[in-house]
Amino acid sequence: MLEKGRIGTRQLSTLTFMLVVGDMMLIYPSVITSYAKQDAWICALIGVPLGMALMALIMKLGSMHPGENLVQITRSILGFWPGTFLSCFYLFFFLIGTSTHTREVGDFMTSQILQYTPIRVIILMFVIAIGWGVYHGLETIARTSELLIPIVILFTMVLAICLLPQVETSNLEPVADTGVVSFAQGILVSIIYPVGETIPILMVLPYVANSAHRLRDIIFSAGLGNLILAILVTISMLVLGPFLTQHNIYTSFVLSQKISIGGFFERIEVIMACSWLIATYFKAIIYLYAFIVGCAELFKLKHFKMLILPSTLLVYGMANLVAPSLTFIIITIVPYWVDWDTTLGIILPGMLVLIQLVKSRRKSKSPPQSATEG
Repeated sequence: MLEKGRIGTRQLSTLTFMLVVGDMMLIYPSVITSYAKQDAWICALIGVPLGMALMALIMKLGSMHPGENLVQITRSILGFWPGTFLSCFYLFFFLIGTSTHTREVGDFMTSQILQYTPIRVIILMFVIAIGWGVYHGLETIARTSELLIPIVILFTMVLAICLLPQVETSNLEPVADTGVVSFAQGILVSIIYPVGETIPILMVLPYVANSAHRLRDIIFSAGLGNLILAILVTISMLVLGPFLTQHNIYTSFVLSQKISIGGFFERIEVIMACSWLIATYFKAIIYLYAFIVGCAELFKLKHFKMLILPSTLLVYGMANLVAPSLTFIIITIVPYWVDWDTTLGIILPGMLVLIQLVKSRRKSKSPPQSATEG
């Protein structure tokens, strides 16, 4: 086994939650509202149970070959060369995902908080942090996420509660006035962006201790993360309205700036930014871990730590090249990213599960070897 550490079901649940929430805490309300307009909150709520169903599909794929990661699963189901080709496709997705999340951190910090700091300095610091985390192994990553997850949940709930006095229900009207296509696109975004990007969890699954409630806990944590995002979308619509929610890229950050209670509890946007950075950090680190371990498995290496330095350098370079500006990400990358997520998060896992079910059914129907010889 490439990874010596072992984690429990609770720690896997926290990592799943971080993957679901991740960078979505800031950009999710803007993205889903750009598709579903004033019905974005309905789509986000509908996406909670549907996202849990997608998480069950991903876990089903992992349970079909216990003790194997995604690279081994694809090779077992499709054969060596087709499985290797599909694995390279997933590894490229993990690499691009890590680079994009890193770039998002750089763009956010330099545009909202550290405006006079070069973006390459921010990206370098973030890449060093995620590389250092991967170097210490999966067990350290999981235990740290277990310690920090209360901060993410607490500050998100504080944001929602403190904005209740500014809620205007008229911002939700007219209800269900969006076209069928836009509404369907909003539902797809509510599923694929939060939960479809949890596919790297299959690279972690072989190193999780067996538990009777593992499937239930993972599905619940995915649903909880998606529900928190739905709450953020709803509170954004109630406070800002659909137009401002759609056109403010960092909607949650803007919402936190509007909090002012009694003249002393205000300006907590940096605290909100910290909770977002924590969630994005763990999402990026799991993507980088999945890429490095996947490459080690692909080339049959005995250890993966030798790949950490070149991988982090590659992420640093690609984070600077993946997008020239924040505007490029919003206009060019986001509209097509949903198609990529749909392919890798729904279509391909569903295809692999279907192929494995057909193979298992044919194997069960085939007569025993001894009977055919007789």
